[in-house]
Amino acid sequence: MIQEKMIENIREKCHQDIRVVSALMFGSFATGEGDQYSDIEFAVFIRDDSLNDFDQRSWLNSFSPVAAYFLDDFGHHTALFENGVRGEFHFMRASEQSVVAGWQGYGWFPSLEAAVLLDREGELSQYARLLVGGPPKREGAELVEGLSLNLINLMLFGANLLNRGEYARAWALLGKAHENLLKLARLHEGETDHWPTPSRGLEIDLSGNAYRRYLTCTASAERVPLCRAYCESWRWSRELIEAVVRPHNIELPQSVMAQLEILLDNVTADPNPNP
Repeated sequence: MIQEKMIENIREKCHQDIRVVSALMFGSFATGEGDQYSDIEFAVFIRDDSLNDFDQRSWLNSFSPVAAYFLDDFGHHTALFENGVRGEFHFMRASEQSVVAGWQGYGWFPSLEAAVLLDREGELSQYARLLVGGPPKREGAELVEGLSLNLINLMLFGANLLNRGEYARAWALLGKAHENLLKLARLHEGETDHWPTPSRGLEIDLSGNAYRRYLTCTASAERVPLCRAYCESWRWSRELIEAVVRPHNIELPQSVMAQLEILLDNVTADPNPNP
């Protein structure tokens, strides 16, 4: 794969450049899931006195032509290479290597060898070792309560938008709500490996019944199918809340949930919706 060759080029570049103290690869290629459609993702730690003068784009361009390099919507430096590969890069000071320890619960890799490209002083490996192993376990009442409340909040928000007639906005918000819905579904089915991006690998991770159920929760931004998708999303949410939340004896705002159902009933029954 092109990406594998690029990864080796980056490894070689890091070793050759004395300004680079250490470098870590994360994401799908570090976990062994990378394929020809995957991004490449790295954290590169530069000597503190060299970072200000470090030309990131030129450095990347030296091993593969860069078509664009910019801050994306998440604040990550993103490279679009001319060969069509996307790359996420975090260039930081060597004194900031401890930031890697804070990735516990989000990133992981099977071994240090799979992720650490360079570690001249051995400091990076100390922190990266905390991420070695399998995907973190996802469990506990606090986690479940947070997912449920965020789901209720977004569904209520969306139901109000539907009643107002803002269908495009409600459609965009439904995807946000589904992030929490799918995490509850993953908890219910014990498939939490792809937790940070719950839609990833959904076709394989979830059971056939659960995936078909998810499809009923999706729609275009047209009023009728969108309202139907909201109703199906909330129906499945209630079932998952019953299955996943009840065992933790978590008290959810029943009055708000009842109000949400009134809003959804209203928008599906309204014969004269806003245009």
